[in-house]
Amino acid sequence: MNTAKTIDLAVGSPAEDGLRSTLQTDAIRQLVGAVAEFVFVVDRGLRILMANRGIGGRTAKQVEGALITDFFPPSLHARALSTLHRVLATGQVDGYVAEIEGNDGQSRHFDVRVSPIRAEQKIVALAVVTTETTEQVRAERAIATQARMIESMLEGVAVINEHGVIEITNPAFDTLFGYGRGALIGRNMATLAGWPFEQPERWQSLSDKQGRSMQVEFDGRRADETHFAALGVLSRFEIAGSNHSLLVLQDVSERKQLERAILQAVSREQYRIGNDLHDGLGQELTGIALMLRGLAGRLTTEYPTILPEIEGITRLVNNSIESTRALARGLSPVNLERGGLSDALEGLAMHATELYGVQVTCTHRVKTIRPLSTELANHLYRIAQEAVRNAVRHGQARSIRLHLHGARAKVRLTVTDDGIGMPSDAVDAPGLGLKIMRYRARILGGEVRFERGAPEHPAAEARPGTRIVCECPLEPAADAAKARRPRRRAS
Repeated sequence: MNTAKTIDLAVGSPAEDGLRSTLQTDAIRQLVGAVAEFVFVVDRGLRILMANRGIGGRTAKQVEGALITDFFPPSLHARALSTLHRVLATGQVDGYVAEIEGNDGQSRHFDVRVSPIRAEQKIVALAVVTTETTEQVRAERAIATQARMIESMLEGVAVINEHGVIEITNPAFDTLFGYGRGALIGRNMATLAGWPFEQPERWQSLSDKQGRSMQVEFDGRRADETHFAALGVLSRFEIAGSNHSLLVLQDVSERKQLERAILQAVSREQYRIGNDLHDGLGQELTGIALMLRGLAGRLTTEYPTILPEIEGITRLVNNSIESTRALARGLSPVNLERGGLSDALEGLAMHATELYGVQVTCTHRVKTIRPLSTELANHLYRIAQEAVRNAVRHGQARSIRLHLHGARAKVRLTVTDDGIGMPSDAVDAPGLGLKIMRYRARILGGEVRFERGAPEHPAAEARPGTRIVCECPLEPAADAAKARRPRRRAS
């Protein structure tokens, strides 16, 4: 025990015999026997006068009279003897720590404290108190190992309390946001990222169960005001009765840029093929249809018997024209030169009404500071297309409403249906539809929310419906940061 003190015993002369008599009393034995630590009293010759418990298969009575060093492993003899003789010589409390291999092959750890026992101003014996610290040492080593692992991780790691305040970070987390070591401790996570940390109840709901991990993706802000795409895992846990969250992050900006480049390349190629089909093959087929119509007019009087065959060929060509136009619309549904996203969504509503037999309406109100880009328009159209398909196939909707709203630097697409509603675990389902919708929104620097709607006309048979809301900036955050970054002047 670290608080061991010199013990003064009022004994008669000779002091050693008085000490023995005192130690043999039942009161002293009961008192020492109640101590949790191993306690030995040894004389100046290092023989055990009293033990509060047995050791090495021998009872407390059986070890009395034996040398205390007989119960130490050979590796500890020198250290133990040195400590015992030093206390006898100086009269000062001393001690050491020991590591002993147990019978199970596992190391056991002990803290040994040696205190002098005085009688008539002389040291007549020593009290050896041994405390086993195995569990404490193992816990300390485990914590130290975990700390070294976290410190060496390439991913950024932070612990956030229930108010969103950062309590612990590792070097990678500080570097990720461009700050010095420990500079982020005490700051609110909302200053480093918008969604989902600007509202604590919002990001805490992402992992509402203890031990459950959820993937998060957001736009991170560095100390120099630049932005990066952050991808990580958020986990809830409890410390001293308070909820905390563990956030593990990595910078995926390069991957996002590559993904955007691939999607843009695919979109450009689809746009080119769609235009080629519409303006190339479609126009040629239209020309053939006109030629067949003119030929049919001439054959009406000269060869009336083959006129039905010519008309059949004309119908086939006209059907091919419609199929070509449909393929062109599918490959390039949004043409900014021919009505843009608003017209494309209206076309989607009309086509879905004919295809699925449900009422699909489209409204729009777009007053943005700049026109929508091709990339933004195409992604929003695909999100709307997937939302309509899900509402019909899975939501059993009877009516669907598309609404596009744009104001200043943001655009919002809302798809509302009157179906049976979306299950709470739909986002985590193995299907790819919802995941791709969220992925497209993140590519644009925005987010998609899946909400249970409220029926417009409450009734007993009314169904909850689903509302899907996609909000995006007119330009991705990474591009906006590049635009805001000051350019260096040429020297």
